[in-house]
Amino acid sequence: MARYSNRTAGAEQKAAAFNAREDLSGIEDGALDEMFSQGDPVLAGVDLDSGYLFGLALRDSRSGDDWAEFLGDAKGQGLNLQVAVKDAAKGIAAGVTTAFPNAEQRDDCFHAHYEMGKLRIRLERRAYGAIAREIEAEELLEREKNTLRSNRSKRASRAGQLTWARKNCLKTLALHDAFECAMREAQQALEFADPTTGGLRTVEQMQAMIRSAAEKMMTLDNNKCAKVGRYIYNRAPGLASHMDALHDQFATVIAKYGEAATQCACLAYRLALDIQHQRRRWDQANQKRRLREAIGKLERTQPAAEELFIHVDAIIQRRHRASSAIEGFNAALRPHLYVHKGVTQGFLELFRAYYNLRTRRWGRHKGTSARECLRGERVQDWLTVLGYPPSTTVH
Repeated sequence: MARYSNRTAGAEQKAAAFNAREDLSGIEDGALDEMFSQGDPVLAGVDLDSGYLFGLALRDSRSGDDWAEFLGDAKGQGLNLQVAVKDAAKGIAAGVTTAFPNAEQRDDCFHAHYEMGKLRIRLERRAYGAIAREIEAEELLEREKNTLRSNRSKRASRAGQLTWARKNCLKTLALHDAFECAMREAQQALEFADPTTGGLRTVEQMQAMIRSAAEKMMTLDNNKCAKVGRYIYNRAPGLASHMDALHDQFATVIAKYGEAATQCACLAYRLALDIQHQRRRWDQANQKRRLREAIGKLERTQPAAEELFIHVDAIIQRRHRASSAIEGFNAALRPHLYVHKGVTQGFLELFRAYYNLRTRRWGRHKGTSARECLRGERVQDWLTVLGYPPSTTVH
């Protein structure tokens, strides 16, 4: 057991030394998040382009000072953060402001979609429960009417229960429908292009649309709806901020292919995404018809239509408004945090090295390691990089 512990400690030390030597100067856009191991925060940062884990640290708190120190360590290795995608945690915002005062802080749209979706499911379950109670009340009243020993007072009681159940059902269904309408409006507002023309939304347009939807949630007679509405409303500036960079990137595309062709390509791109993710299922036939029309029009008016689509796809893939990269990392680390009753910084260093050097088996970077995407250096075996080559002993 002691021999195993010594080997583990040695591997952790080698991993820590390896991580400390890594050059992070190629990272400009990062996602930041925090998890917990037995109540202790684990701070993490991931490069949004390569998926490279540029920091992973166990801290006593998640304050602004802790985040500033965490980011300062990475800055000492060359990290040059220009864009930070984060959730509503105040400690992260304060830490980024201290370590990278010129970095643009964008709010993560994943958490906005998640909070709205979670509440919609809750309201949907409540609605189904209200429907079931109304049906049950109807059956009890009908049973009471058909009972020979039934009396007027019992029937009146059952009728009263049915009246209440119907009113409650109508109220619950109305709340669900109103919130879902507001949620769909917010989801539409978060999209980069207008669904009718394909024109890019401005920051001001997107922010106003998000806040309009959030205000509708806040007016609903339900504390949880109002809470989600306030969250979306307060996050509106950060959720819309990425559109400035998107407009700058599309400016060169418009200059080359023309504004009409670019808008047509954006419309087709958005319709394709809606169909792929089965958004507004009731409108799928119309969406497919409009997609065919947009592609046909683009091919007739723009000889380099395929090339234009490639440019549009490249820009949209790098708009950096969601922390999906770090959510994927969280999913990989979380089982270890649950299994181990408390982790050490040594373990996190070893995990970070493994995560950056391993060959990924799925996703858009399938078949590569995060380090290879960041530095262009092929990694054959992550243990060999750390100084543990395969054994040549013949048994």
